[in-house]
Amino acid sequence: MYYGEIFIPGKVKDEILISTYICHPSMANNELSGPLVSLSLAKYFAKKKIKCGLRFVFVSETIGAISYINKNYKNLKQNVKGGYLLTCIGDERNHSLLLSKYGNSISDLAAKEAYEKLKIKYKKFSFLKRGSDERQYNSPYIDLGISSIMRTKHGEYKEYHTSLDDFNLVTKKGIYSGFR
Repeated sequence: MYYGEIFIPGKVKDEILISTYICHPSMANNELSGPLVSLSLAKYFAKKKIKCGLRFVFVSETIGAISYINKNYKNLKQNVKGGYLLTCIGDERNHSLLLSKYGNSISDLAAKEAYEKLKIKYKKFSFLKRGSDERQYNSPYIDLGISSIMRTKHGEYKEYHTSLDDFNLVTKKGIYSGFR
């Protein structure tokens, strides 16, 4: 199975995983917004000296993440200290954070702190409201402590998985806010 990956090394072996989807390119918010924000972040951080490495992964939802984890299990378990799934991150509606399995991972705490520091209001979702690759990254024996960062959570907006999930919904302002 094919997937895309960008790695930006840091000063230490520790890594932050950023994962997003590439399987439904006709849906702007559900699909294209995550890769746009991920690529923007990769371009931004490639010019910086960073402490932890950043691993950007572009996979098909569910089966792609499972395949990626299977092929990279040892590295993920040894080096990934946290990370985020980026999806539905290009609209101009509310920000959303879907917590990792236990709700107290480094990723959860860092996202909450960033939202507060940037004075961004957000809606918090329990891991029990999951539905994307946070399932795979937080499954038993994997337990990477991955959170999901979204604007409007998948399934929580009327355009989700319809032909209305287009560039009337996803805007430059929404993408920039997701990047921020």
